[in-house]
Amino acid sequence: MRRDGTLNGLWIVRTTDTGSSGALLARVQEELYVLAFTNAPRASAACLALGAEGKAFYVCSANLELVSRELQDAGARGFIVDYDAGRTSFTSAHALPQSAG
Repeated sequence: MRRDGTLNGLWIVRTTDTGSSGALLARVQEELYVLAFTNAPRASAACLALGAEGKAFYVCSANLELVSRELQDAGARGFIVDYDAGRTSFTSAHALPQSAG
């Protein structure tokens, strides 16, 4: 899939923690970022490595706006692609689009 700088076509982890935003977030200095992955196995592996409970969730054009709004409401500023907990590295990082409202 061709990358367009959005969450479209990526996987996030929907957490089962009722006290959270519903997605696996990472704090980088004072900002929050959602962890996004290019495939479900990578999302599941990161969830396991970080000791979180959740399931991989595919972000597509049909749910992109809703997911982005939920993440912004939770305070996320952007997303980090393919975070590897073992190496503490990632492929890329992007800002979440500003909501129209």
